[in-house]
Amino acid sequence: MKVVKTVADERILYPGATIGVIGDDQSSASLIVMAQRMGFKVAMYSLDETNEAMQLADYKYLGPLTDQKALQQFAERCDVITYNSEEIDPEIVRFLSRYTSLPQRDHLLEIMQDRLIERSFFDSLNINMAPYTTVVNLEDVYQGINSIGYPAILKPIQRGLLSGRQLFIKSAKDIVDASGLLDAGTYVLESFIEHQRDYAVVVTRDGLGNRAIFPTVELIYKDGQVTTAFTPPEIDPLVDQEIKRIANEIAFNLDYVGTFEITFFLSENGTIYVNKVAPNLSQAGLIFEYAANTDQFTEHLKAISGLPLTNVLPSLPTVMQTVRRRDFERIQTQWVIKNDWHFSFYQDASSDLDTIVGIILIPTESVSQTLKQIESTSIWDDIDFNSKYQSVG
Repeated sequence: MKVVKTVADERILYPGATIGVIGDDQSSASLIVMAQRMGFKVAMYSLDETNEAMQLADYKYLGPLTDQKALQQFAERCDVITYNSEEIDPEIVRFLSRYTSLPQRDHLLEIMQDRLIERSFFDSLNINMAPYTTVVNLEDVYQGINSIGYPAILKPIQRGLLSGRQLFIKSAKDIVDASGLLDAGTYVLESFIEHQRDYAVVVTRDGLGNRAIFPTVELIYKDGQVTTAFTPPEIDPLVDQEIKRIANEIAFNLDYVGTFEITFFLSENGTIYVNKVAPNLSQAGLIFEYAANTDQFTEHLKAISGLPLTNVLPSLPTVMQTVRRRDFERIQTQWVIKNDWHFSFYQDASSDLDTIVGIILIPTESVSQTLKQIESTSIWDDIDFNSKYQSVG
């Protein structure tokens, strides 16, 4: 799906131009490889010289995000800069924009990093969100619970506060645990909506407002982290149509150029709720290497380079399965016997067992059969595949 304006863009990058990348997300390496394949030079700014993306870059700038002199030198070397992280300080984006072009700008960062601003943005577009209230002390929590009921989630307004720590409140006895969190700042108390379906829509928006909208992806989460994604999803066509309409409305009203992700969930009574908008190249979006006629990296680079976006078309049904460090030893048998599984691994030295160290992409004739196949390995025995493959074709 694509919405098109035909007026030519005034700024176009050609092969040989330099694209700067800032943000140490795992997908930055794939972005750099695609940029080089398109003929661009790439400069990378990072604090970690061992970062995989840093190793791939043509030009390397090492330093903290507080070093304005180094940031200026980096910016002046680049024809355009892109960030690939939702944690970048908008002030850094504004600073870099003084020395070179940064098409993504800071609007989406300002929205999504502050949950109240994000909710105000959704409210302005009449987009459905989980009921919420703002709390600054323990009494506010009790009053909020009286309004929105149990269960509820206490979330910091600033997404990076206390490393994003949240509190799930199932009953009155859980509220006392909120006192320590509230000392750190203002929070949002949000109703927890029971649901069985989570979806993501990847969107690319260019400088003229044209939008390329990728096919809807269904997600499986474990401990707040996407472990599995597949498309086509189990979804009512009218629900999918409404999700795409909402995605298009959000994209239309953003001052943003590039690829971003919108996540949704569907309540048990069929109500669609927007969960989050994130300005990054997403884990779920990796599925489009096989599931569409283009991918999120290509479209992002086209958008920031002033090139026309692709008319996105669905391709092969595909399942994406993440590999955590805890899974790594056990997938070695699959590495040998699964001729139709496509493995990719990251150079990540973290010892955390839940760190994602790679992904498996599985183009397939049947999503349900592939989910059964993944489950039958018993590698990911902590993930609920059963409720998904019983309902998809």
